[in-house]
Amino acid sequence: MAKTIKFNLICDGSPVRTIEDLQNHFSIEDVLRYYDNRLLHRWLSVRGFEEEQRKVSAITAKNQMDIIKELISIFDVSADASSVEESVYMLRYLEERKELYKCFGQKECELQNQMREYREGYDKLVKEIIARPRDIAKIKANISAMATYYSWIMELNHRELFFLFKEKNAFLPIMCLLMNEKTRGYYIPANEEEGETACRRDSRQVMFQHICKMITSTEFEVAMEEYLLTFAGNTESYWKDIEPKGKKCMIISIDAGSYIRPAGKSGGDLAYSDIHNQFMILDGIDYKSNWGKLVYMEV
Repeated sequence: MAKTIKFNLICDGSPVRTIEDLQNHFSIEDVLRYYDNRLLHRWLSVRGFEEEQRKVSAITAKNQMDIIKELISIFDVSADASSVEESVYMLRYLEERKELYKCFGQKECELQNQMREYREGYDKLVKEIIARPRDIAKIKANISAMATYYSWIMELNHRELFFLFKEKNAFLPIMCLLMNEKTRGYYIPANEEEGETACRRDSRQVMFQHICKMITSTEFEVAMEEYLLTFAGNTESYWKDIEPKGKKCMIISIDAGSYIRPAGKSGGDLAYSDIHNQFMILDGIDYKSNWGKLVYMEV
């Protein structure tokens, strides 16, 4: 009998020999590619994972989101649903972008058409956010794409984008702009940048004031109830673990007399004056208060 030749998958840059390896290095992009070209099926077969191979072969879904959800369930991978959706949205966008680049590579594609399509790509992402203003995974993925692949348009249009969201009362997209490392600087005042004009500084200050006023409104609290996380109570001057290290959180507000710090960071105490209207992003949350309230969002 011929000997079965075994092989490894490569997921997230690491060799995968076992189901446990696959769980530890599960990459949505890699696993979907292996599923599409049926290398995943072959790997399960030669490695003797018959039950998993049978379940994978039984998948009938055609939509990438549905397929990856079934694969996550089959391989018992621990994954946050919103993060999975965000990753799949980004993967779809990258695939569409590759197709667009093929067009750009053709001689008959003139520069004017390239620029028009480039702007249309940005506008499409904005329109999708406006159409789905409560789909946080989609919003995060689109803002990330806008900041990464349309950075010069964001540079020119970040004010227009903000006031469009404000006009639509799109509170969640505005908060997601503050969560993104590449876009938050457009809206939160910082040290003066070299070459920055007074007009740009003033514009950023105006947008920032709108945001600070917005988060104190009842309308914001009601509309964002699903996404705002809170803790209120007396910790009796002891630090209380609110969120673990590894979970990024953006602080919306704390009351005076309360203290906060990144999870487990001894000596990293931050008071109300350090946190107020800074929309600071922390790695996990420790909290200490005698009576105050903490409001934050998961990034």
